[in-house]
Amino acid sequence: MRNFLILLTVFASEIALSQNYVGYDTDNYSGIHAILNNPGALADSRTKSEVSVLSVGSILATDYANLTLENLNKILGDDGFEGSEKFPSNKNEIVFNAEILGPSFIFSLNEKSSVGLISRLRIESNFNNVNGELFEGIYEGFPANNFNFQQENLDFTTHAWAEIGISYGRVLFSNTHNLFKGGTTIKYLIGGGAVQGISNSLAGNYDNTNNQVALTGDFTYAISYSDEQDSVDYFNELSSGIGADFGFVYEYRSNSSIADSNANNPRGFNQYKLKIGLSIIDIGSIAYDNGQITDYIINGNVSAQELEEDFIETLDNNASQNKYNESFKVSLPTSMHLNIDYNLRNKFYLNLNVNQNLVEKNAYFNNNRINLITFTPRYETRIFGAYLPVSTGNLGKTALGAGIRLGPLFVGSSTIFSNISKQANLANVYVGLKISKFHKRKIKTSQL
Repeated sequence: MRNFLILLTVFASEIALSQNYVGYDTDNYSGIHAILNNPGALADSRTKSEVSVLSVGSILATDYANLTLENLNKILGDDGFEGSEKFPSNKNEIVFNAEILGPSFIFSLNEKSSVGLISRLRIESNFNNVNGELFEGIYEGFPANNFNFQQENLDFTTHAWAEIGISYGRVLFSNTHNLFKGGTTIKYLIGGGAVQGISNSLAGNYDNTNNQVALTGDFTYAISYSDEQDSVDYFNELSSGIGADFGFVYEYRSNSSIADSNANNPRGFNQYKLKIGLSIIDIGSIAYDNGQITDYIINGNVSAQELEEDFIETLDNNASQNKYNESFKVSLPTSMHLNIDYNLRNKFYLNLNVNQNLVEKNAYFNNNRINLITFTPRYETRIFGAYLPVSTGNLGKTALGAGIRLGPLFVGSSTIFSNISKQANLANVYVGLKISKFHKRKIKTSQL
């Protein structure tokens, strides 16, 4: 089963250029993808019904290396980080998440209520306080020169799971110039597996004359299954949990912004001048009852080549250890989303989106998202949308991207222009296909 989680990590890194639908998810015609960040958007939307065929997306962020297109090609290929410009420190960070949105649908029940069913496969991974030189040695081979390192408060978590969510949205209040709506998604979570690594202190030096690494310190390695548990039992007894999202949306409607909907079907038009959304998503956790935890105390020389090949196996063979079985819970990457959308003129909009992580960054058994602020000018019609997101996050540099929606297909990247340049901490791509039916704009004569 250890190879299973290793494959999950490799899978995520291979598609880590495919999530978070930045730009597109602010579109009034994004349907299902809008409620992933705020289920309050479900009610009184332009979408009467929608079926998501498939979409994939991910985001990768790090201050260890520039994520230019050239470097990304190496990272996702056989070269890894070798040959890339790197910035190793004692506290490097690597964050990525990836998801596959499977068959999902939403449906408008009436003028005030809508429902939805969502299925997703997700993987999240965080590496905090990584010593860049040690990481480089283990990942792509130790250098020709000797070096010393000091690793403090290392923490990494990789977690994969599936979720099936039922969403409900409702208009709570409305009059001529104001509308307030809310929504929630209750999710059944199916745990695929989790890996946790922790070290309070790990110090040492590399000697290239004998290709040895002198290591002292501690390391704790937790995995969500026991070595004695075979794959058949594992998949027959998958772990589970309950999660939830909830959110609210307020719309201010001026006389000019509601003019087009007069004597027409109001649900067929965007009526607001200003829209503000607030949500908290990914509340919950998954309990793993067959976890295995190993505490290592390290004090001695180990082969650099063995560290490169398998870090954990090297510790198994060279460090004193205490291995025991213990259940643990892995928390979801709970975050808050604030969205402000302004109708500049006709079909042109200005959007400000703030994503704020709500879990303690260095707490064990959880994932945390990037704190990201995105400003997106966009143009949208029923069959076409275009976006130019500009994002800045807690890992540094500003990212510039683009996206389009054309009929049932949408594709984009919130970082593509930055990845083309020489400076980029973020990489993001998304693509999807779905079938949408929007509310008709004209009222039939029989309804008058």
